[in-house]
Amino acid sequence: PAIVNNFFEEALCIMSEAVQIVLENREGSGSAYCGRLRKEGFLPAVVYGPALEQTYSVKVETKTMLPYLMSDDVKKTVFAAKLPNGEVKNCVIKSATKNYATDRLLHIDFYCANE
Repeated sequence: PAIVNNFFEEALCIMSEAVQIVLENREGSGSAYCGRLRKEGFLPAVVYGPALEQTYSVKVETKTMLPYLMSDDVKKTVFAAKLPNGEVKNCVIKSATKNYATDRLLHIDFYCANE
């Protein structure tokens, strides 16, 4: 955790302004549900970390995230994420999963460290 927190603090110093995104609550889970989300233009995601009281299962618009996920600086990008409960928290992408056969994005993990 100390390494992640140091990385998060370093990313905050590099970025002068966080990228605004809206993370919407996602009702279901499982491959069929997530496949429908992707067809509707959303990526399933989770948001977790010590800055949060709970982990959120969310969805985010694919078109919003693609430019950042294709960037070489994706690990340095800080997102000001509006959570389903209305709070805005700074977070980074901890991991992004893709299908290597189709090169299609499947899932994002956002990490919110203590600020």
